[in-house]
Amino acid sequence: MKPQPFLLTRPFVPTRTFVLAQPFVLAALMGMAALVYTAAAPAQVDLSGNWVAESLEDPVEHTDGSIPDMFAGLPLNDDGRQAGLTAPGDEMQELNRECQPWSAHYILIGPWGGRFAAVHDDQGHLIAWTLSSPAYDRLPMTIWMDGRSAPPPLALHTWEGFSTGSWEGATLVVHTSLLKDGYLEDDGLPSSNKETDTFFITRYGDEMTIMAVIRDPVYLEAPLVQGRTLKLLSAGSVVDDPILYCMPAETVPGFTDGYHSAIELPPRELRQQAFLTGLYHLPLIATLGGAQTMYPQFQQKLRDYKPPSTYCSLYCGREENLPGAPNIQTR
Repeated sequence: MKPQPFLLTRPFVPTRTFVLAQPFVLAALMGMAALVYTAAAPAQVDLSGNWVAESLEDPVEHTDGSIPDMFAGLPLNDDGRQAGLTAPGDEMQELNRECQPWSAHYILIGPWGGRFAAVHDDQGHLIAWTLSSPAYDRLPMTIWMDGRSAPPPLALHTWEGFSTGSWEGATLVVHTSLLKDGYLEDDGLPSSNKETDTFFITRYGDEMTIMAVIRDPVYLEAPLVQGRTLKLLSAGSVVDDPILYCMPAETVPGFTDGYHSAIELPPRELRQQAFLTGLYHLPLIATLGGAQTMYPQFQQKLRDYKPPSTYCSLYCGREENLPGAPNIQTR
């Protein structure tokens, strides 16, 4: 009889030697797998804690608010610029807007920090991070870490949006979409419901940096990059003061119906020239924004600009501080 060829489908009967060696082989394979998994696994960092915003970065924008009609460094397209110039300054004082939350990017421009907390499933696996705020103006943000996909574009849009996260080394990368129409800055610049944000969150001991790339095809001609530094509180909790809750009230009781702007503002182009060219002596082309104003090369267009020796430094928006007024404070 001819010998039968060895087939892969032929049943294999382990020998005594293989049986004895099998535990050692399995142990070696398990060790190798652990090394491979350790090398490939992302470095998940504990973000838990109460974080307060550092006031060293853009202190004016993060406290008192942006200078009216100052769009320098913002990559506005024509629609975004026109929307900013025609936005009434007292729009946010209307009763139906006083308690309107901001979009997710408010963590970068608002005065508040937030609390990071981990969310686990029944098996103890981390499935999400939540980022909450002590104030009414930013709703809790959930960052899903379980690999789920974002809903379709026609799904419900909310102030906090829908966010998914993944680790790239020690940085948590968060993609946020499905945001409602809102404001990009507190000077009236709008953001559309097509805005998407990519956050890069990195912890360095008791400090955390959050950088975001904001894309909005409706109002921006290029991505806007913003950043913020937070500091971990050593003890205690995020401030939870009742004054931080929204209580709608008329700015001037009895003067308006509470739902419409009470003041007729002059044309915004004239206001801009009064605020920025009259008080600060800034060239108008630099204040109109656009992607070109984000780059150092834009300085070549301002070669003929000569900085003033004095300029307004305090309460520049008051009527008595308009150009020609005697009480203007300068430095």
